[in-house]
Amino acid sequence: MEDDGGVHKRALTSVADLDGVLDEILARLPVKSLMRFRCVCKSWRALISQSHFVAKHFNYASKGFTENTSGLLISMSPLKSRDCEASKDLSLDCEALKDLKDDGDAHLAIRKLEFPVIFPNSSRRKIVGSCNGLICVEIDQKDMVLWNPCTGQSNLLPKPTGHVTLKLCGVGYDLTMKFWGFGYDSTNDDYKVVRGYNYRVRGSEGTVVQVFSLKSGSWRTHKGLSYFCLEGPGCLSNGALHWALTRFYDFRPTDSRTISFDLAEEKFQVMIPLPSQVGFRYSFIPGDFRGVYTYGFPHNEIIRLRIWVMKEYGVQDSWTEVASLDILREDCQFSLVMPLCLLENGEGFIAASCDFQSLVLYSFKEQTFRNVVRADNKCQFIAVVYRETLVSPVTSDIADI
Repeated sequence: MEDDGGVHKRALTSVADLDGVLDEILARLPVKSLMRFRCVCKSWRALISQSHFVAKHFNYASKGFTENTSGLLISMSPLKSRDCEASKDLSLDCEALKDLKDDGDAHLAIRKLEFPVIFPNSSRRKIVGSCNGLICVEIDQKDMVLWNPCTGQSNLLPKPTGHVTLKLCGVGYDLTMKFWGFGYDSTNDDYKVVRGYNYRVRGSEGTVVQVFSLKSGSWRTHKGLSYFCLEGPGCLSNGALHWALTRFYDFRPTDSRTISFDLAEEKFQVMIPLPSQVGFRYSFIPGDFRGVYTYGFPHNEIIRLRIWVMKEYGVQDSWTEVASLDILREDCQFSLVMPLCLLENGEGFIAASCDFQSLVLYSFKEQTFRNVVRADNKCQFIAVVYRETLVSPVTSDIADI
């Protein structure tokens, strides 16, 4: 006959086994469900808030064990308003949008997001980048915020110490930020924000880069770097940020290649050439190293938008043309589009129309456009794909969500 101690020990073992099973079940659920399940009981909330659980959930999603859901963050800023509060942030469910049969139902796949930090008298927000569920946003070229739109957590980063100033011949020049990016440094287990400045003054040229480390909570500045005329957001891939650089001769583009900034070593290097189409200036589809686009002019009546996707990282021959759109010049104000991001499933891209009022979805397979968002007034559209995770913008882990 079993004594009471044996029964008690077996009961404790059973409870521990059940906790392990619960842990495994919850770690396979999407973030939206987990955010609701925090309210079930204190023990569930405590479990979902533990760092080991976040790591397991993130790893399971990366390996495909968990539904790897993603959203499209759309930031809309009215062109005629300098009031940051007039801006809107929306989350688009691309999978849900794909299943809708009518353009008028697009609103069913969209939900409004509340940007967590309000700056009095601020005018513009700019998306710096997205990585592992964290989005980096710049306010008025001064303040930086890390934000997880799924958990609602945010982190206002400290400002860099002073302006970036270049002193030449006894004269100081304040530099304006020209390129930027955000990504994860897997070597040092750290998230980093990059702000870049390039200059050509009085015969002198170079590049200055500021890097913020979330792990150390501080900025550092790299000066005297080789001159690269880079612009806009860097595209994150394989632990590095990438920009397209086009060389010109007699005002005509002659050569285009990729410049990368390694986040671990914090150094530039020249990467592979872009598709071998002489005479074109390439641009990366913002935030996505897989795709580039260019506009060509086959004859006076037509503007041609061409999009290439890299099938294998670092291999020039893997560039594959996935779209070629001809647009009549007389219709370009309403028909010309600016690609904003590729869909993760590779089935199309999101673009802003040049009338500054519409956001559209283009399908590679059907070769058609669908309306996604229509604004009442002219807006600047910025879009970025983000993963739904529990990663904390404060510690790069999960905190008190």
